[in-house]
Amino acid sequence: MKVTQDEVADRQTVLHIELEDKDLGPYLERGYRRVVGKASIPGFRKGKAPRSVIEQYFGRETLISESIDFMLPDVTQKAVQEQGLDTVGLPKVEIVDLDPVSINATVAFPPAVNLGSYKDIRIEEETVDITNDDVNESLDALVEKSASWDPVERQVAMDDMVTMSIVGAVSDREIANQNDVTYVVDAENNMPFPGFAEKLVGIDIGSPKEFHLLIPDDYADTDLAGKEAHFTVSVSEIKEKVLPQVDDEFAKGVGEGYGSLVELREHLENDLKLEAENAQETRYKEAVLEALLNIGSFEIPPLLIERAVEQMVARRDEFVERLNIQKEDYLRYTGKSEEEIRTEMEQNAVDQLSRSWGLSTIAEAEKLEVSGDEVDERVSKIISDGGEQAEYLKGADLNSEEIVSSISDTLRVEKALERLIVIAKGSDTEKTKVVQD
Repeated sequence: MKVTQDEVADRQTVLHIELEDKDLGPYLERGYRRVVGKASIPGFRKGKAPRSVIEQYFGRETLISESIDFMLPDVTQKAVQEQGLDTVGLPKVEIVDLDPVSINATVAFPPAVNLGSYKDIRIEEETVDITNDDVNESLDALVEKSASWDPVERQVAMDDMVTMSIVGAVSDREIANQNDVTYVVDAENNMPFPGFAEKLVGIDIGSPKEFHLLIPDDYADTDLAGKEAHFTVSVSEIKEKVLPQVDDEFAKGVGEGYGSLVELREHLENDLKLEAENAQETRYKEAVLEALLNIGSFEIPPLLIERAVEQMVARRDEFVERLNIQKEDYLRYTGKSEEEIRTEMEQNAVDQLSRSWGLSTIAEAEKLEVSGDEVDERVSKIISDGGEQAEYLKGADLNSEEIVSSISDTLRVEKALERLIVIAKGSDTEKTKVVQD
């Protein structure tokens, strides 16, 4: 196997790999085993023709093609080892030729991280303060959820719930045609367009109303933006919201029940405080990580960014498929083009990779270690919590180097973030500057 290497640029390089005949043996054998089982060769029972016959009958390139999914990663790994390279992530492999077999493999090196004076990061914590107004607002939300809807015989008013039939069109394009639709007449309800709810006020049951509505210029569907929509609406039922009396009896009916309204308010206050503390903790972590990005420098290989974007796109496409909508409709709803979304994804990928590698570098600088017991404890927690990770671990060797290394790396990054938070809060009195390349 002949391997030549390009100059390193942007923390990655290209390996040019050419396989000689003596290197092809195991790959031709693998391709032969895949072909012989389904090939019908005159004079031989299926699966019994020797490799020389199969190779002569189908050609050597066919055998190579049948083993390509095994050959590419195997050959690339051998080339990386032969060159003595420390690479990260999945290589990008391109087949140049099959005779002789020539491959170009783009490989990435670990990002270059300079932490700067990360020990000088200081960020003041926010004060969590729950007011009486906050508790009242939470209580009001509970009261709203407990409200009943009672039929009334009058015209539609704001905050009613109506059952209606609706037909809508923009020019010759029909945009709505539904019967027995339930709709809450709320000034903040912008469906199907802003101002629609206000147009329903004053409608009588059984008396159809026609009206026009100007669609905003910034509407996501550019084919409709700025145009006038025509609607015909017929209301068949009107219900008004009836709020319960807020007293001790109301408190007894909330959740598993509370002894009094005072107890319910105390519970709401504690919940709000816990929620606010969790939100503040999340904001603080984000601020600390943002400070790390601002104070340090990070050179991320384009290949790592490309791979991260590919994963984001795959998750996005899976999400759109689960919604059972067309990708074009999804883009129209977001109001962004595929190019704009990919540009955002690339920036997110750079931020995520910079954070991750920055924290890994801090773990090295701070000499943070992860014990086997900590790995075992995390594995047990993942399995007990259930979910996608637990499903993956069920079929995996929990003692394999891949599993242990992955979980250990995750724990080290978590410890590094905890360490950085301690520094940012000023709990660490050291002021030394550590720079890691």
